[in-house]
Amino acid sequence: MEPGSQQPAEKQAFRPFRSSFFFALGLFLALNWALSFYTPFDFDPYKFGYRGWAWWTMNDLRKQQQTNNVALLGSSLMVSAIAGCDSNYLGKGLDLANYHKASYLEHLLRTRFGGTFNTFSLAAPGQMPSDALLTLKAMVNTAQRPDIVIYGVAPRDFIDSTLSSPADTEPFRYLRRLVNADDLTDVAFRKSDDKLEWWLQRAVYLYGSSLDFRLAFVDVANKFLAAALPTPWTKTPFTWWDRVKLLPRYMPGEIHPEAVMAGPITRQTAEFKDNTVEYMSRYRNPDPHTYKLQFHFLRELADFCHKERMELIIVNMPITLYNVGMLPQGAYVRYLSDLQQFSINNNTSLYNMASFPQYDQRGDFHDSVHLNAFGAKKFFDTLVSTLQVNERSSSLLVMSGQNMEKHQALAEKKAVPQM
Repeated sequence: MEPGSQQPAEKQAFRPFRSSFFFALGLFLALNWALSFYTPFDFDPYKFGYRGWAWWTMNDLRKQQQTNNVALLGSSLMVSAIAGCDSNYLGKGLDLANYHKASYLEHLLRTRFGGTFNTFSLAAPGQMPSDALLTLKAMVNTAQRPDIVIYGVAPRDFIDSTLSSPADTEPFRYLRRLVNADDLTDVAFRKSDDKLEWWLQRAVYLYGSSLDFRLAFVDVANKFLAAALPTPWTKTPFTWWDRVKLLPRYMPGEIHPEAVMAGPITRQTAEFKDNTVEYMSRYRNPDPHTYKLQFHFLRELADFCHKERMELIIVNMPITLYNVGMLPQGAYVRYLSDLQQFSINNNTSLYNMASFPQYDQRGDFHDSVHLNAFGAKKFFDTLVSTLQVNERSSSLLVMSGQNMEKHQALAEKKAVPQM
C-alpha cells in the first residue's frame, strides 16, 4: 500500500466524533438563538436558591398594599436602630424577616411635618453602596417610588476588608436577577472569570437560565418525592432550626421567620458586647480601590435618585470613639471630608449624626457601632429635628406628607361603595 493512500485508523475513528460534536454545537447554538427571542418558560426572577435578607425584603415589598413615600437604606447600623427603637416604641417583639417599617420614625414625621408617612426599610446587614443601589432600583421596579430616601452610612460601608468584590455579597447576587446591572459590570467584577461568567449569563440563554432550570427541577423532584415517599408522622418533625444545628455552614446567608428577632429592653436588661475582633478584621488593610469603588456606587445611587425625582438624604451614623480608634490613622477624617465633598458635587443633603458627646458607649450602644433602643431613639429624634430646621428637607417632607395624605384619602373614597 502506497504512503498516503489510506488515512490512519485514529483519524478515521475521530471523524464520527467530530461530526457529532459540530452537530451538537450547532443544535445548541440554534436552540439558544431561538430561546433568546422566544421562550416557552415563564421563570420568576424573584425566586432564588436560598432566602437571604434581600429575598425577605423584596418578598415583603411585593406584598405591600400601601404606597411608601419614605425608604431607608443602610447596613446593620440602620437595621439595629430601627429594630431596637420600634420594639420599645411598639412594646413588642419584632420578626425582622417580615418587619420592614420604621414606626417611630413615621410617628415623628407625622408629628413634625403633618400629613401621612409610610416608611419601608431596605436596610440590610452588611449593606454597602453597591448593594444599596441595586436594592433601591429593585424597589422602584415594583412600582414603589418613594419621595424621600434616607441612607445611613458609616466607614465600614466603604472599606470592609472581608469583601473582595461588590459582586460577592448576597444582596448583589440576588438583586441582579431583578434589575438590569449591565452598566455596572466593568466596576462590579474585579476578576476576569467573574466578568466572563456574567457575559455568558447575558449572551447564552441556556447558561443564564441554568439556575431557573435547576430550581424548576428541584420543585418537580420534591413534589414527586413527597408523593412517592410521604414523610412519616412524628411529634417532632425536622425543622429549619434542626437543619441549622446539623449543618451550620449550609446556606449561611439564609434566614427564616423568627430567626432574627428584636425585643423591648430596659436600662437594666441592656447588654453591651465587645466586637473588637470583628471590626479589627473589617478595618484591617483597607483597599483603596474598594473605597473609591463604593463611592462610585454612591454616585450612581445619587444619579438614580435625581433621575427618578427622589430626594436622597445621606446620614453619617453614630458610632463610638472606640470604634473610630480601630480605623487606620486619619481614615475617619478623610471619610467625613469625602462625604462632604460628595454631597456638594452631587447636590445631595448630608447630615452628620455622629456627635460623640451625645451618646454613651455603654448606655446607648449594643456594641461599638450598633445603637440600642435608647441610642436609636436619640438618633431618630435628632435626625428629624435636624431635617425640620433645614429648609430644603423640611419643605420636601411637608410636600410628601401632604401628597400622601391626598392620595390616601382619594383611595379610601374610591373604596367606599357608591349608593
